[in-house]
Amino acid sequence: MSVKQHAQIDYYWPFANGQLWLPSGRPPEQCPEAATSCFRIDFPATSEDGARHWIALSDAPQWLAQEHWCNLRDLLEQLPRDDLYWASRALQIGHWWQLHQYCSRCATALPEPEPLRIAAGELVRVCPTCQIRYYPVQTPCIIVLVTDGDYCLLAQHQHSRTGSYTTLAGFVEAGERIEQTVLREVFEEVGLTVKGLEYIDSQSWPFPAQLMLGFYAQYDSGTIVPQLEEIREAHWYHYRDLPKVPPVGTIARQLIDGFVQRRHEAAGNNS
Repeated sequence: MSVKQHAQIDYYWPFANGQLWLPSGRPPEQCPEAATSCFRIDFPATSEDGARHWIALSDAPQWLAQEHWCNLRDLLEQLPRDDLYWASRALQIGHWWQLHQYCSRCATALPEPEPLRIAAGELVRVCPTCQIRYYPVQTPCIIVLVTDGDYCLLAQHQHSRTGSYTTLAGFVEAGERIEQTVLREVFEEVGLTVKGLEYIDSQSWPFPAQLMLGFYAQYDSGTIVPQLEEIREAHWYHYRDLPKVPPVGTIARQLIDGFVQRRHEAAGNNS
């Protein structure tokens, strides 16, 4: 029996200041000469398609053509699913690289991750003096669409750059269960109590490094009172008459589209 051979391709994801360098919307297949650090961000032991993914970094402030630096937020609807995954991973690892340059215990400069550790599926910077390990960390967050029959609650956040209306979200506090976070965040942000929590999906959100845990929650009681420090306005919207919502590729949009599909199906079954 012959084994299918894959052509080995190397993809390099240059990172700087929260952006990726993507000529023609794609990662280069050669490491930029100006890179001062470059290491694999995939796990070779589990790679199946022959592709290898690397992150390329440099200490120089302007080390590549400026016109090719991209904000990943602007590419959410454009990048193929696989590219979006690797771009997201590269962005978060680049953020980790920037924040963990020195050991927090002894101030020793941290070396690049060791190839043998990466090959074993462990992406870590180990302090050569005190052996403390520094791994990339994602902060857990909840994101929830509150529903009431044919209506869902959408809010416009104070920091919104696009004017879209979206779901509620918030960070998990120390010692808190995910379900407690959902109840607390909904009450804090819009003054409502909810019930019937339903976990839907998760998304790694690289702005800069969150793990979004997506839920539906049913309205229980209360009147909408936006927390004005975070929420500009919030309203109930019928599933057939929604305002501007987040782009495809976000878990917020996934929750909203899933709710709309459910209501269409329910309406069809009742007709």
